[in-house]
Amino acid sequence: MEIGFRAHDIGKFDSVESLASTIETYKKESKIQLALNKVIPSSPKWTEYTEEYITSVRDTLKRHSVSVAIVGCYINPVHPDEDARAEHLKRFERSLELNKAFGCPYVATETGSANPDCSYNAATSEEKTFTIFLKSVEQLLKKAEDVNACVTLEAVTRQHTICSAERMRRVLDTFRSDHLKVIYDPVNLTSWLGIEELDGSVRAVPSKEAIQRKVRHDIELLSPEKIVAIHCKNYVLDEKGWKIGNKATLEGVIDWSVIFSLLREYKIDVPVLLENLNPSTLRETLLYLDTI
Repeated sequence: MEIGFRAHDIGKFDSVESLASTIETYKKESKIQLALNKVIPSSPKWTEYTEEYITSVRDTLKRHSVSVAIVGCYINPVHPDEDARAEHLKRFERSLELNKAFGCPYVATETGSANPDCSYNAATSEEKTFTIFLKSVEQLLKKAEDVNACVTLEAVTRQHTICSAERMRRVLDTFRSDHLKVIYDPVNLTSWLGIEELDGSVRAVPSKEAIQRKVRHDIELLSPEKIVAIHCKNYVLDEKGWKIGNKATLEGVIDWSVIFSLLREYKIDVPVLLENLNPSTLRETLLYLDTI
């Protein structure tokens, strides 16, 4: 598996050069998910992005053997304010337009909620919100097809519009486009109550069989050929049995060897990007993932 990083988890930097050189100290050749303003707060606003600037970013990364696997452009495509939603969609479209400069066709977002900040709102699950989401995706896909890029969606259980593999399947069936892709995050698609065993119980540490059953279910609904990246992190259950889903890979209860085995079985050969990583254990994490 090709292991990479979500860049802003490594830290915030004052230049692309310092970001690239830091990544190089961990891995000689790396792919990253890049959300420029998150990792380099001093970078220009998206309205000021030019082909020349983004190309310079790509070239600086390349000098350190770093390339962009995913362009992160996290918006709220169902924002309750229509004007704000339109602005979010414009930002995503601009990232699609710059895909050749980034050297990456995949521009990614989570799928938003009925709250402006994408927090939980029961209305997010309503069909009205889903319809708004489909209209936003339709608009973005038109731009993606025009500029030969890919709209890339990431599901998040409970709080986002696309909160399950089943809902993502509905989107994929609605738009049978080669320009629509998926990021698969097994933790994001784990219920807030954890992974169910065959008998319906939930253990603090799920069995390998339960992990395998859940991940196989997700992969088959998402479709292996649609998955362009994997997010790799972990979770634990708190004392009340609720998922805490922002743990580093080695700090939770999912056995990633089970997931890697299934990725190989389904021939999903895409970058595995570490999220919520802990820099103090990053080298240990890389060694572990290289052995499974």
